[in-house]
Amino acid sequence: MKTLFRLLSRPSASAVGLFFTAGMSISPSISAAELKIVSWNLRHEGWTNEQDYDYDAEQIWYEYGTTSTSAAGCDVVFLQEVMSTEAASSIAAWLTYYSGYTWSYSVSPLVGRTTYKESYAVLYRTDKVTLVSQGLWTDTGDKFEREPHIVKLREKTVNADFTFINWHTVFGTTTDRKNEITAMANVFSTVQSRDTTDQDVILLGDNNMTATHTIWTEAFSSMSPRIGYAVNDLTSLNSSGTYANAYDHFWFQPTYVTEYSTSGRDYIPSTSWHVTNLSDHAPIFMTLKFTTDGD
Repeated sequence: MKTLFRLLSRPSASAVGLFFTAGMSISPSISAAELKIVSWNLRHEGWTNEQDYDYDAEQIWYEYGTTSTSAAGCDVVFLQEVMSTEAASSIAAWLTYYSGYTWSYSVSPLVGRTTYKESYAVLYRTDKVTLVSQGLWTDTGDKFEREPHIVKLREKTVNADFTFINWHTVFGTTTDRKNEITAMANVFSTVQSRDTTDQDVILLGDNNMTATHTIWTEAFSSMSPRIGYAVNDLTSLNSSGTYANAYDHFWFQPTYVTEYSTSGRDYIPSTSWHVTNLSDHAPIFMTLKFTTDGD
């Protein structure tokens, strides 16, 4: 099951509220514009043995979608575990080379409580998207191991704005993850309330937790409209290249993000080669389609 959207219910009800099958679009009309979005944990990207930037760009550009025959290309890439600005700039340069379009990027400051720290990055096609704003969440009370990166983008065709929360959840213990997920509900609501005209907020990243765990339902139960997830495929890879855990997701409110079309785990030609050379996670994708700004 590759293209999946489920709406979280309140704890007393069924966890399945809404489901879209592969290829199904919310709107039956042909859209004038689309955004093809990738989220990927790149495993210490920039460290000495993690600098295959050309292959990273090939995976991103040519393997968008669930099969080898899916249409190539994307518009925006959100990365976790970026260890240097050079890593993001190099991948953007290779994306420019492979795609024939100019790509730019923005990298967050390093985040982390210990000497181990990592950054977030957003890469985007400059002909499709304008970077409106970006910055780290102000983590009052130190609730997050890695405070999330808030990025607002504007699609140029219809000037549609979307705010993304790129987040690499702590691994730690189940309690550590629960505490961060509970705190994320406030982050999501606060980010959304900052703009009274734009309610399209999308949380994405490596959450180190399956989307069906009750922790999410408990954390997001009071949110209105209700929030749901897209993508709960197995995305982490063990050392032999076997899919192991469903850790990477998109979260949003379908009442507001009416542009949602499809989503899934990107195709990987060889998982054993992938885990050895690129990452222990598969990228995930989401396509948005629209004719006007939904808000």
